Amino acid sequence: MQPLLKLSSVSRSFGAIHALRGVDFEIGPGEVMGLVGENGAGKSTLVKVISGFDDGYTGEFLLDGNPIRFSNPGKAEQAGIAIAQQELSLIPTMSVAENIFLAGHNVPTFATKRDLARKARKYLDEVGLGDIYPATGVDRLSVGERHLVEVARLIAHDPRVLILDEPTAALGESDSIRILEMVARLAERGKSIIYVSHRMDEIFKITDRITVLRDGESQEPKKASELDVNSLVELMLGRELKNMFPERPAVIERPKPLVGVKDLWPDGLLEPVSFDIYPGEILGLAGQLGSGSGEILAAIGGAQRTRDGKLAYQGREFLPANPQEAIANGIGYCSEDRKHDGLFLGRPIRENLTSPALGAVSSFGWMSRLAERTMARGIATKYTIDVSRLGAEAGVLSGGNQQKVALGKWLSIEPKIILVNEPTRGVDVGARAEIYRKLRDLADDGAAIVVASTDIQEISNLPDRVITFYRGMQIGEIGLNDMTAAAILKQITDPFDETNL
Repeated sequence: MQPLLKLSSVSRSFGAIHALRGVDFEIGPGEVMGLVGENGAGKSTLVKVISGFDDGYTGEFLLDGNPIRFSNPGKAEQAGIAIAQQELSLIPTMSVAENIFLAGHNVPTFATKRDLARKARKYLDEVGLGDIYPATGVDRLSVGERHLVEVARLIAHDPRVLILDEPTAALGESDSIRILEMVARLAERGKSIIYVSHRMDEIFKITDRITVLRDGESQEPKKASELDVNSLVELMLGRELKNMFPERPAVIERPKPLVGVKDLWPDGLLEPVSFDIYPGEILGLAGQLGSGSGEILAAIGGAQRTRDGKLAYQGREFLPANPQEAIANGIGYCSEDRKHDGLFLGRPIRENLTSPALGAVSSFGWMSRLAERTMARGIATKYTIDVSRLGAEAGVLSGGNQQKVALGKWLSIEPKIILVNEPTRGVDVGARAEIYRKLRDLADDGAAIVVASTDIQEISNLPDRVITFYRGMQIGEIGLNDMTAAAILKQITDPFDETNL
């Protein structure tokens, strides 16, 4: 069968950087093709070429066997190629129906809101949102529902090829399942789907074949049924990755708690929570998106408003009023959105690495560049960040390296507590293993690490102990000996169902 879309020997360079090196890629009618690779492997550049955002490439691009080159995304969309990017393009103040028909050749010239709602219904049904009233404001939907509306908007243009770029990166378990179910339905109806994701479990659940990019070069596509996680990771890295997660120490008698969280009640939770944090351990806070686990970390780090609560820490009871007070007490907080409040993207990497400890690299308001460089080089070496690039802006780094900078900068204050929300969101498998190893090393050195994650594989394999949350409520605690993905999923998705007890 002739591929619907085929690229041959496609190359793209940005100065001395070769993003794509003779890449071959194809997808057939009704096929779900997985596109995977490390951060910086060229996935984003390839997707931009296919969707018309970048026409500065060399090589052959065939659609239905005919040569084609798109000068802009509108041309690609007219040819039947649409992309749902990580950053949603919906307008929150408009209704679902209005967003669906905001642009495109199927937009009616004149229509009442009732007409738009009626026309939008079939597209909502197609993505599994049949229970959503089309006149509902987008700002009232969950993040997962907004992703599905974005896809419905694209389907209204009747695309033949749909590109989904990390569609579940910011979603919890239940919303992720809805996305996967939608992909399966669209494929059954003949749509060709390019599925870009770092989540290995999703890649194997939903794709027919998998194309791997490594260092800007494509590997021969493989049937998903012929691969497993280990063999796919080996294709991505060019080497075997023996252990994704570092070995956890055996359960031993706990020392005295480093921190006691007492009746902490951040905005967004239904009731206060209390638990202890011990030195030398990785504590996991498990819950779906919206469970409140992320708000708890932000409150401890002084970045979230709270109704009540205290920390019993260092011989006194208090709660950081702001991140500066948290930093002064040896508490580092990494939010889930490193681009928004984890990094200064337009500033050099060395400034990011030393930013929490300005007092240590300055005197009487004057910066010591020597002290800054010395500290930054030491941190970069520990976190395998290229020391020759410390003068480059943090924004040019891949997602994995950005996350290492966002985490590594806290070494500058020699923290006693490190709070990390979604430690590997949008990070490739190789960088994940490095980040997990660094978190374990910090715990082994005596720091208390608290991780909140909606990734079930991560939260069941990294921590020494897990506290579960469900819809703003603290549910229970799972020790190392009882820690399984099934046990955690039960508590964070359906904790009050007693039928299986």
